[in-house]
Formats: sequence, structure tokens, C-alpha cells
Amino acid sequence: MKEIIEKTPKIIIEVVYKSKDKTWRGFCSPFDISCTANTKTEAVKKIGELVEIYIDGLKKYAYPTNLTIKELSDTEDRTIFNEVLKYVIGDITSKMKNDFEKFQLEKESSSFRLTNKVKAMGTYLFLPTEIASFA
Repeated sequence: MKEIIEKTPKIIIEVVYKSKDKTWRGFCSPFDISCTANTKTEAVKKIGELVEIYIDGLKKYAYPTNLTIKELSDTEDRTIFNEVLKYVIGDITSKMKNDFEKFQLEKESSSFRLTNKVKAMGTYLFLPTEIASFA
């Protein structure tokens, strides 16, 4: 029997970057959806549209685990994601230290732009989840 979850993943991270082949790539974790475009603007638009369509499909089918939580399949995307993840973790830590209440109540996505080791931009967003009890 296929396992079905009734909730969304905890965090969604969308990224756009210039690929080694000089095209622009966009991807989204944890869905393993990606796109290629000629310009950064086009890649941002495409990945945003793809994520929206994908989430609508997930909702329609009650968030099947095999489609909701997927590792990135593209090697270059995974390399970029690992650097983005380091940034996101650091950003979350900083926000929690600086203004814990504001961070906890924030409902909008957080934008980022990396310029050091990799050049990438994107957003991350925490989604509502069920509150677990410690019984």
C-alpha cells in the first residue's frame, strides 16, 4: 500500500544559478523539479511556475511521500544545494539569535543571494506542520 502523508514538507528551497554550461538552472528541494533557461529572469519565472503546478498536484493527491520528499537527481544541482543549505542553516541561526520572536512569527519566504563559493540566488520557506505532543 502506498504511504500517504496529510501534510506538506517542513521547508521548501528554490534556487537559481548559472550552470557550468552557461545556461541558467532552477531547482526546488525537496521536490526534485528543475528547469533550464537562457536568462536568470526566465529561470526564476520557470521554476516558480513549476513549483506552483507541482504543489497543486501534490495537494490533489494528498501529498504522496514518493513525490513530496525527493533527493535532487542532478549532480550540479546537488552541489549547489549543499552550499545553499549551509547558508540557509546559518541564516536561520542568525535570525533566531537576533530576533527570536520575529523569526518564529514570520510567515513570508526568506530570500538569499550567494556570491562566494557558488553564485546562486533563491528563497526558502517553512510551511505549517502539525504540532507534535511529547506524550
